[in-house]
Order: sequence, then C-alpha cells, then structure tokens
Amino acid sequence: FMLTKAVVSTQSTGVEVDLITYPDRRYEMETLTDRDTVPQIFFNENHIGGYFDLIHLETSGQLDSYIEQIKNSPVPASAPKPSGISTNSAVGVNRQKLDSLLVKMADQGVFKTHRKMLTCYHSSFYGKDLVAWLTSQEMMSYQDALKTAGDMLDEGIIVHVTDPEHPFADNGQLFKVVGADYPSALNAGITDGCSELSAFAISENLRKIMTSISSRHISEEGYKVNYEGIKTDVEFAKYVMMAQCLQRVSLVGTSKHERIAMFVNIYNALVVHGIVSRGAISNHLARYRFFNNVSYVIAGHNYSLNDIENGVLRANRKGMADLGKPFSSNDPRLAIALDVPEPRIHFALNCASKGCPPIRFYSPDKLDTQLNRATKSFLSSGGCHVDSDTHQVSLSPILKWYKADFGKSDVEMLQWVCGFINHTDEGRVLQELIDTKQYKIVWQDYDWSLNH
Repeated sequence: FMLTKAVVSTQSTGVEVDLITYPDRRYEMETLTDRDTVPQIFFNENHIGGYFDLIHLETSGQLDSYIEQIKNSPVPASAPKPSGISTNSAVGVNRQKLDSLLVKMADQGVFKTHRKMLTCYHSSFYGKDLVAWLTSQEMMSYQDALKTAGDMLDEGIIVHVTDPEHPFADNGQLFKVVGADYPSALNAGITDGCSELSAFAISENLRKIMTSISSRHISEEGYKVNYEGIKTDVEFAKYVMMAQCLQRVSLVGTSKHERIAMFVNIYNALVVHGIVSRGAISNHLARYRFFNNVSYVIAGHNYSLNDIENGVLRANRKGMADLGKPFSSNDPRLAIALDVPEPRIHFALNCASKGCPPIRFYSPDKLDTQLNRATKSFLSSGGCHVDSDTHQVSLSPILKWYKADFGKSDVEMLQWVCGFINHTDEGRVLQELIDTKQYKIVWQDYDWSLNH
C-alpha cells in the first residue's frame, strides 16, 4: 500500500504504509482502490494502480508529469495519510504535528544531556525550556504551548525522567524523549510516525511478521535459523522499523495472557535481531553480555533479554548467572512483571543455541494450548528421558537452572514434568519411579552452539 509520494522514493519523498505493521489500513486501501492486492500506488489523492500500472506510466512518458505535480503541489486533505496517522480524526493530524515538532526540536538542539544526582539523561530538557521554545520558535501563545507540551506527554512522546505519571509542568522539572536514555537499544531512535498501539495489537503484528519471516528462514520444526537470509530480507527491515514503535506500546490494562504472549514473542524476535545485528555468540562471557545488553525500549523503559525472561516472565526472580533480581523494589517495570513465574515459558523462549526449544510465536487467545504443546513437545523429544532398567531420569539442564519454577523439591519438579508426558510410556514409567522413590536424576549436556 504505497501512497502520496512513494513512487519517487529515490528522491527521499516516498511514503509507504506496511499492511503487516498497520493491518487496520487494509480496509481503507480496499475502499479507495476496490482492490485487495499490494502494492497500490497513489500520487497524492490520485490512485494510479499497482506495480505494472506504474511501469506503464514510466514507459509511456507520463511518470515525470506526475512527479512534478506532487513535488510542486501541497498534499491535499483527501490524500491517504502516512503510517500511524488516523484517517478520520483530528487526532491523527495532531499526532503528525507533534511528530514534526519532535524532529524540528532535535534538529535545533532543544534536547541536551542533563545530570540529576548520579544519572545522566540524554535528549532531556526542562519544562520551562520547551515552553520557551514553542512560544519563541513556533510563535505559539503560552496556553497553546502548554497544551502542545501536554499533548506530547499524553501521546507518549516525552516523559518525566523519574516519574512516568508526572504531568507536564512549566518549571524546572526535567523531561526526556521516550527511549532516549537507551541509545544502544536495538529499537532506539525517534519514533515519528508511530502510533500508540495496545499490547494485543503489537503482539499480533509481531507474531504475523515474524511468522512470515520464519516461513522463509527458519526450518519447519523451528530449530535451524538462516540468520544471513534474515539479514537481507526486506520484510525483516520492515520488522526493524516496526520494533521502534515498541517504545510507545501501551501496557496499561493488559491481561496476563497478553503480557506473556507479547513478551515471549518480543524475546524470540529480539534474540534473532541481536544475532543478525551483533553476530554469533562466541563464548560464555559474550553470552552473558548478550543477554544482559541486547535490549528493546518498550513503553518507555529498557528491557534486556534477561529483564524479559527473569524480570517479567519469571516474576522478578534471579537468573542463573545473576547476583540479584532484575528489578529493584522501586523499578517501574516491576508493575509489568507477572505475579508468579510461568514455568512453561522455558519451553517457548529460544536463546539462539541448538539446546534451546524451537522458535515459535504465540497468540494471547491460544496461549495455554500453545504453551502446553511447546512443553510437551520439548520434554517428549529428548528433554526428559527415562530408563526403566537403570531408573535414571535424564533431564535438560533447563530444569536445573530454573528449578525453583518447577517445584520446591526434586519430587515436585519430576511430578510437574510427568504431568506433560504422562500420555507416553516414559511418562508412565516416571510416575512409577516417583511413587516408589527409586529414581536417579542425571543432567544432560547442553549444546550452546548457534542454531543455524
């Protein structure tokens, strides 16, 4: 769905609406064009058709006149709007204005680095300075400047540096651009053009685009990944752009299932993004740094892979190589963490090694079924092996590293495992060994080599 000035993208005037990232725009496209295929190309408000229609314009010598027209004419209100802009509401127009202001403020050096106590805040500013800039540079009245600054805060574009609930104030209070404190995050950057999405919407968008990428570059069983192929896939480039919009995702009012599905999907996508961006993990130290440093900004806060797994999905429990919990008692991310750990996520998260569970992506409405299936599949496909002759129970070290999530004792852990393989012969043998207390647990070796 290419619109407005997309066909002259070589002159940096193209605009594209990706229907995977913005599925709600499909109805608009079909209504405007009476077609259901992509691309559909517009010159401002004029629909010229698809790819072959564009080629016809070029070969017939008509393309230049269209280009000149849109270069020299303002975009009419009837033209389709860019990504993230509402098509039927003044809200979208206001958001476009705010995004334009943000870019202009960055260009004119409004944002600076300020120190507060021992913390440096990048791309930050005092409330009074923003109001002064809006009144002097944008010629706004004082009341309009206050309203604009408040709108930027309400839209999740700016936020108070220490209190996410703090309203905008025309004083010495320090504010920052959302995500600016985390320049090394893989989705860092100004999010102009992003609309604020619900957790359900972003989870569905992530799932759809990564499932599409997986169909081309991840083996059917989910164990082998063609990272080089993903790196050059145009759809992955679109995913990277979409990931920036995670900075503005709304987590307010999310259900437990929505949070689990969203963060499992983000974790698996972030691991792939991290390997593609930074290369394969070479040793244990590199692995520790990878899982603690590779991150996304989500809803204005930074989440590393470790934060997602141990902070959110394990209800803020210490990881296997960590000295303490990921989130302190006053960390705002603690409000997003689950109340109790969800042990089945250990068979849904993929860490880019051959010993990990396969890569899958999850939906909130099917979460229990999908997590149960993932757990059963992993345990019955080698994660648990029972030898009836020696009474040995051979287990994946995943169950050792996160033992506290599966029970308070070996018996509780084995009983938990048995609940997922009791439909198999090994499951029935394991139950007998548990009942008679005649089992011996041995831990399998773990294959840390890259899953490619």
